[in-house]
Amino acid sequence: MKKILLVVFAVLLLSAPLFAQGEMESEDKEPTALTVWSAAAEDEAKALIAAFNAHHPDIKVDVIRAGSGELITRLNAEQPRPQGDILLGIAKETYDAHYDLFTPYKVANHDTIPEAVRDKAATPRYYGYSMPLQAMIVNTTLLTEDQYPKKWSDLVDPKYKGEVILANPALSGSAYSQVYMIYKLYGEEMLKKLAKNAVFVASSTAVPESVARGEYAIGVTGEANIAKYISEGYPVIYIYPEEGTGARFDASAIIANGPNLKAAQLFMDFLTTREAYEIILNTRQRRVVVDYLPGPGPLPGLDEIKLFDYDAAEAGAMRDDLSSRFSDWIQ
Repeated sequence: MKKILLVVFAVLLLSAPLFAQGEMESEDKEPTALTVWSAAAEDEAKALIAAFNAHHPDIKVDVIRAGSGELITRLNAEQPRPQGDILLGIAKETYDAHYDLFTPYKVANHDTIPEAVRDKAATPRYYGYSMPLQAMIVNTTLLTEDQYPKKWSDLVDPKYKGEVILANPALSGSAYSQVYMIYKLYGEEMLKKLAKNAVFVASSTAVPESVARGEYAIGVTGEANIAKYISEGYPVIYIYPEEGTGARFDASAIIANGPNLKAAQLFMDFLTTREAYEIILNTRQRRVVVDYLPGPGPLPGLDEIKLFDYDAAEAGAMRDDLSSRFSDWIQ
């Protein structure tokens, strides 16, 4: 019996290098498949995949498109072996909230991505994709250039009382981000002054519409709305406050323990190239996170806009309390 066991043990020892070599050969195979879970618009995702396949024609890419909440629910449900490789175009705070579900990888284009729009770890787990910035919209028939506001703090200047329109932060996510930014820059007392100096409406879309029609001189809104009214010929301009605007951004990452790591790394390398960012910019006129490309439509490039860190996790945690208190100050 002992003799048989010794023979078996010897066979296993001799076979071990063969098994190890087989695993190494499997890892060295060229990637042939990739699954992208995408929250981006369908035409945008298709354009990115087509460009990626032009560089890597042997990789078959499947795209699963859904809302960000649905994709994160699926990611958690499929642990510890999710069937996706890439999560595309999801808000940065979602990655922070599920940080361990993504794989660290330093892309080939790491140094071209500003630190403010990527994971700050030495080996990042996500990189910026696009960004919705907040800015002021000003009606040029109601104010002359020397009367334009320049800072967030100008919104509480008594000379603008009744001329500033904002959405109620209790009813609008973008409006809440504006209030949170002012709170982080200046504190609660500034918000109390703002509550008394501005007019508040229920709909965030009413803000740029009202300024474009000349009903109010100044509004705060997503920059894409300002670009829309400028392009349609309305007498409005954009102003990015001198203190900066919060660097809110969407990002992409490699899903941890996905089936196609090498293909996912190649895709992240591509997704952070100039070619990919030009596709994101031009397909839907979305602002991208790199400062070497122009802004969408009539808007300035990122190199002309001052940014500051936007702590989305903190903003979310205090939203109910801050919105409630601000609503009381409006009364």
